[in-house]
Amino acid sequence: MFAYPQEIDRWLTSLGEETRGGETDGDEALETRKRRSLELTARATEMWETHSEENLNTIAGIYRKAIDQYPGNPRALIGLADSMISASLEGVMDGSVAYPCASEALRRAAQLDSQDLDGRCSQAWLNLVSARKWRQARIGFEDVLSKQPRLSFALAGLALVHIAEGDLASAFHCAWEAWMQNTLVSTLGAIVCWSKYLQGDFERALELVAQVRGSGGSGATIGAIEALALNQAGPTEESIERIEAIAAEFPRSQTLQGALGYAYAIAKQTVRALDVLQILDQPNAQKKPSNSYGRALVLIGLGHGRQATQWLEASYAEGSLWSLGFGSDPALRRLKGDPQFDSLVQKIGAPPGRPLPPLRAMEFMVRTAPADVGRRSDRNLARA
Repeated sequence: MFAYPQEIDRWLTSLGEETRGGETDGDEALETRKRRSLELTARATEMWETHSEENLNTIAGIYRKAIDQYPGNPRALIGLADSMISASLEGVMDGSVAYPCASEALRRAAQLDSQDLDGRCSQAWLNLVSARKWRQARIGFEDVLSKQPRLSFALAGLALVHIAEGDLASAFHCAWEAWMQNTLVSTLGAIVCWSKYLQGDFERALELVAQVRGSGGSGATIGAIEALALNQAGPTEESIERIEAIAAEFPRSQTLQGALGYAYAIAKQTVRALDVLQILDQPNAQKKPSNSYGRALVLIGLGHGRQATQWLEASYAEGSLWSLGFGSDPALRRLKGDPQFDSLVQKIGAPPGRPLPPLRAMEFMVRTAPADVGRRSDRNLARA
């Protein structure tokens, strides 16, 4: 190619101008993507404040879009981790997928901002449900709450730490305070109900379930707790019909199906219990292979304790919510004394930490408990 020197100079000059113009266009495109990422994050965070089992996948999807727009958005990464953790605990996703996804999101968020309080709270959750690092989980939640005492996600996590440790009174207080911070999240109310069930106060657990439902809360988790409490209160034709109705409403919940099979078994309806067990053993598009707790419940009702313990070990390995309560679960009492089950329980929870001071606990109950608590006797209030 032939060209005069001045022509080459003009060509080189034009290339520089095009490059600078391209850089300007690239900066504007990046800023646009950042703004879009922040908008999506704000939208997902607003939905998270009232999250439920029904919208967790939607929330996670929006956070993921925000990350796609701008991978350097730590708030979106932490939000995605939180939604993954909750989705697994509530049976929406398998822990084998949800927890690694949450862990990777938090790893990337920590690279951007290692001191973010929400990120440290999420890491404490992963220590609790995935890594099973009990002490680190407790330390993490307590550290977050020392700086933000009303963070409901951290309070709920600490409540579950107390459940794993067997400190059910402290678990109830933390769960109640978490729920009072955000009564629109039915999962927080479910933890309150579950702590009462684990205490063996089935009547109060059912009363609280009704209050959660009365505030608009619903979902398979609260339904499962209702079914578990009904079973322990004593199988009746009416209670079995109620459990059947809840199980039909949430056919994908293996815990609910297991509670129904347990109800059939203890009511001596063995054939129907075996039918439920067969369905649970054959996952399909409507059933997920996780949450072995449901299978264990049916086997316990049928008197097959050794097989039940094997499924409970699988439930623990999955990082299921229910495994945190194995040491206190009334449905599992008949397994106590079996070396294999006792060995499993010993894996769950570090030694209890300092309990709530009695005076503060009582003041808290009087200040925040439902209106009907005030009409109960002092003896019942102390029991609560």
